[in-house]
Amino acid sequence: MEDTIGQLNTAYKGQIFRITYQERDFQIQLLKKCPTKEETALDILLDGLLQTLVKNKERWSFQQHELDQDLANHIWRAISLRYRL
Repeated sequence: MEDTIGQLNTAYKGQIFRITYQERDFQIQLLKKCPTKEETALDILLDGLLQTLVKNKERWSFQQHELDQDLANHIWRAISLRYRL
């Protein structure tokens, strides 16, 4: 658990999202101020752990493949709705 909030060196606090996926609640904090439609990678905090979302063709997935890839798409959907992407 070395990738935690306390080790993040950024002045931007990030937009916080809450989503429910498969009857579980998640808190996501976007670490980029204004994401764009052309993004291919985004750093987020998922329940306090640093994760990277990566776009492969038209689908989003986690750079760390042990996480649920459909969850990555749900997270991107929440971000895209918030920022109208």
